[in-house]
Amino acid sequence: MSTRLHDAALRRLAASPAAAGDGAVRRISIEVDVAGSLETVIVSLRDGALQCVSSDGRGDGPHVRAALAFLTAQEPVQESLHPPISSTAVPAERQSEETELADALDDLLTAVMRIGIRGAKHAPSVDAALERLIDAAPKPTPPGLARFLGRLQRELGSETSLRIARILEGGSRLSAALREERPTLESKRRIDAWLGAQGGWAREIQPLYDRTMVEVGREWLSGVERASLERRYLIDVRTGAVYREDRPRNAVASLGPCPRELHVGLAEIEISGPAPRRVRVLQYEVEPSVRQETWEQLKLTASRSFSEMTEAYRHALRDEPALAEPFAVVRPYRIERNGVFKAFDAEGHQLVLDRSERRGAVLAFYELLSQGVELAWLAGRLTDTGATLCLTPFALGTSDGGYVRL
Repeated sequence: MSTRLHDAALRRLAASPAAAGDGAVRRISIEVDVAGSLETVIVSLRDGALQCVSSDGRGDGPHVRAALAFLTAQEPVQESLHPPISSTAVPAERQSEETELADALDDLLTAVMRIGIRGAKHAPSVDAALERLIDAAPKPTPPGLARFLGRLQRELGSETSLRIARILEGGSRLSAALREERPTLESKRRIDAWLGAQGGWAREIQPLYDRTMVEVGREWLSGVERASLERRYLIDVRTGAVYREDRPRNAVASLGPCPRELHVGLAEIEISGPAPRRVRVLQYEVEPSVRQETWEQLKLTASRSFSEMTEAYRHALRDEPALAEPFAVVRPYRIERNGVFKAFDAEGHQLVLDRSERRGAVLAFYELLSQGVELAWLAGRLTDTGATLCLTPFALGTSDGGYVRL
């Protein structure tokens, strides 16, 4: 890491006149680049204890260590974005349970491939394999595995081969991870993302402190049963990071209506999970009505580079092709309305606005566009056609007389 910024600060300080009294720095924000990955690191003192967190949700990653090395004027040890891999043998009893789950998963994947995409939706062999997998899974069915089943059954109905192939690939990766006698760190994280605490590994959790978040929407998603998981989309208006708050039916989540503003004192982010990362809000205050200045902050953090967003989307799918459901808040430079609605950024990169879903939010979006409403930002789930990035509108902010509203 270069210390040129540190050296420049020393020169500036030496050239500046002495100030009356000494100041105490209690909180500092630093942008750190590690291997081309740029994150913001917040370092602060809370009750005499040092607190560090990166905008990627980690508290001990390479960005944090680079920031601490800079603050202490030390050269950090060169390292990758991922910690070194360690392995631990799986206890025999749990290995047997995981092998049984892997076998059931393989049976499901094989049944789908044998029947083919067009006939798999109602094939008795696929139904039997689904039941066996549910029986072999921990009880209750872990959210990651349940969401996999919900997505697979939905896509089998739509016969979208590209998405089905990705879901099957993700299931194959989990099966391979479950069979490892000495799982790698990557395998442990994969099992954690799918099975959570029921996977037997210690969860990787990182804290977030003192954030303002806005909930822009919520929906019910299918798992083992239809509409069994409520997902809420929370946006950090400081960084633009998107988080999901998942609530299984009959479980408790943070309080308040939608939209709402949350002043978060403490939250936990799951490191081992698909995009968007899951958040647990632990200490918070709720503003039922989102303030105008908060809407403006959200507008400023919305993504304006579709090329960067495309790369982040591809990275998320490479990590977890079966579970990643990327969600983005974008601020288009212009929107084209020639039959197919397309959004463009300032550099001319396009984002197709998907009209295949006929939900109320999608229909309302196109009606507003046809009326010439000024768009402040647009939020929705990202998909693709193989070559083109698409966004299904979920929520939008409109500018009306200088005010932004949902």
